[in-house]
Amino acid sequence: MILIAITNVHLAAYLTVGLVICLTVSQGFFAMLYTRTLLAAAKRLREPQSQLPKAAVVLSLRGSDPFLLTSMSALLEQDYDDFTLFVIVDSPNDSAWPDVRRLEAMAPERVKSQVLRNRLETCSLKCCALAEVTEQLDASYEVVVYLDGDAAPHRRWLRELVEPLSDKSIGVTTGNRWYTPSQITWGAMVRYFWNAGAVVQVWLNGILWAGSMALRRDTIDKIGLINAWRCSLSVDGAGVRQIRRARLKTLFVPTVIMPNREDISISQFIPWSERQLVAAKSSESGWVLVLLHAFTIAVCVFAPVAMIALGARGDREMYWAGWIALMCYWIGAAASSVAIELGMQQVLRRNGVNSKWMSLKGLLYFFPSIVLCHFVYFRTLIGAHYRTRVSWRGVEYQLLGTNDVRMVSYRPYQSSIEGQDVQSVV
Repeated sequence: MILIAITNVHLAAYLTVGLVICLTVSQGFFAMLYTRTLLAAAKRLREPQSQLPKAAVVLSLRGSDPFLLTSMSALLEQDYDDFTLFVIVDSPNDSAWPDVRRLEAMAPERVKSQVLRNRLETCSLKCCALAEVTEQLDASYEVVVYLDGDAAPHRRWLRELVEPLSDKSIGVTTGNRWYTPSQITWGAMVRYFWNAGAVVQVWLNGILWAGSMALRRDTIDKIGLINAWRCSLSVDGAGVRQIRRARLKTLFVPTVIMPNREDISISQFIPWSERQLVAAKSSESGWVLVLLHAFTIAVCVFAPVAMIALGARGDREMYWAGWIALMCYWIGAAASSVAIELGMQQVLRRNGVNSKWMSLKGLLYFFPSIVLCHFVYFRTLIGAHYRTRVSWRGVEYQLLGTNDVRMVSYRPYQSSIEGQDVQSVV
């Protein structure tokens, strides 16, 4: 009986090692497919369309992002003839206004700004602002494009986002962000690896990123996006939900991936990532995908650790089996991150972006940050599961349900960080 018990324990250990290796290989496989998509896009030369629809670019601001004026100025250099930039800010006293006024002075015929008029308590300020501007657009604007204040568009960004919409089966085109931190800190590196995993999941599951997305105006009306935003916390979540209900395609455009050079601390990253995970709850099946992904990571991280702990009591076979499984996972995670980074480098270089950011200090932080990122991720996952309130740039929201949000209190934006030019506004 003892021999049978030992054999069964060892069998379970070998099966666990096999499972961890299979999960690691599968995650690496999808990371490689994503990298292949990036590399193919970086090499592809597409003949530009001569006739493009009149476009409205909508930018909702709350607070002055570190590179805001640079990002907005890049919009004036777009390889796109007929578009207007609509900037909306929720308060006349917001710190973003000086940059907005400078941009207006540079191109008064191209830029239009306004203060949010009707501040709803049933959705986030960003959802409210985008809904208000979109509803006011006249019928001459055939395409509406949305951009975040921390995004840095290259010269062909607008053209490459809009051109695929000539295919009527495509409901929305979208990109993503990629962090290339100007400072190597624990917070910046943890967010970097968090994002490295997130971009693959977003691409694989057809999730959109509202920081850079475009829709035809008739699609917005057809899917009821404006009304959906008016009872949502997340622009992305509501968009995914409405696009899927209308059975339209979400097209990922790799060449419009946005570099982000901002810094963030661990203490800032935790509530930021919790809010991202809470937003996933508002998209259909989004939370299920998050939990499934978290479960596979938990198996790969904690099962080998348990085997090592049990084997340390005298079972050398289990002890070394645990170490083999653990090293396979961590090496696989590092290799996947490196592959994605190389693909991103090609895309950013193609867009004329200087994307070299990794230094000797970054290399020293590299592997410890991967490990730290996993444990911070589980911490934020638990926090997001139980969280019924989130704070977004100084405003708190009560989460009563998927389509039931209440603004707890409002105040104009006030910066809590002074003298840190590259610190993310959270």
